[in-house]
Amino acid sequence: MRVTGTLLVLAAGALVSTELHRGSEPGDAATEFHPPLAEPRLAISLAPPRLSIASTSVSAGHEAALRSQARDLFATAELVTDFRPGVMRAANWRSASNRLLDVVASMESAEARLTARGIDIRGVTADADITARRIETLRREMPAAMRLVTDIIVVRSRAPLDELCRKAFAGLALGPVSFARSSAELRPASFATLDRITEFASDCPSATIAITGHTDASGDEAWNRQLSLARAQAVADRITANGIDARRLLVAGAGSSEPIADNSTAYGRELNRRIEFELR
Repeated sequence: MRVTGTLLVLAAGALVSTELHRGSEPGDAATEFHPPLAEPRLAISLAPPRLSIASTSVSAGHEAALRSQARDLFATAELVTDFRPGVMRAANWRSASNRLLDVVASMESAEARLTARGIDIRGVTADADITARRIETLRREMPAAMRLVTDIIVVRSRAPLDELCRKAFAGLALGPVSFARSSAELRPASFATLDRITEFASDCPSATIAITGHTDASGDEAWNRQLSLARAQAVADRITANGIDARRLLVAGAGSSEPIADNSTAYGRELNRRIEFELR
């Protein structure tokens, strides 16, 4: 199996990159699957308090085993599953899916995917050794030709994760969030900023983010408040569509009540039309 990836050690706010494993080994041929079914896949998302599993299943027994394992490993999590039947020649699909769930269980938050072509694991762990051992066990389950890619942040600091997340949030480089004129339709130029917020929320699963919309002082204030709330909700909808639990987002509209610039100038009004993010 081809393995690429890094463990990022987060110590007192500093990131240090260390190689996890890289190499290749001879072994079995790549897994083959029966057409015409869609490519089998297993996707696991851990964003406490929710664990989501979407998978091609070998059998009803396979589904039951994954659910049972998930409940054992994540006793307090809200479990969401989506199983689709599939026919596979690979005898190790069931064991590999169980191993991947074990890997995710060693992490604070994670996104993991298993397909016929390889495995991708991304997330945050507090114990690099346990996570690395479980990844190695998973690697041995898979054919040598398959790739294994990891992107894992390891928290190693006396500071609690929440404090590290606050520092990370303060350091986010966020561009402006803009909308079509007099509407809550997001402009595509805003998507990069919202993707960075989504990535942060995935890496800091206990964080709650307040999203507040603001307008300039033009027009009726009742309309301004309605528009600012609709724009903040559009931002939240985009973030939840990318996998973040809506319960972690606090949405508000302030209208024109909190200006940061002079509403008598075009430039000032442009600055006042904004979305603000705050970590709670």
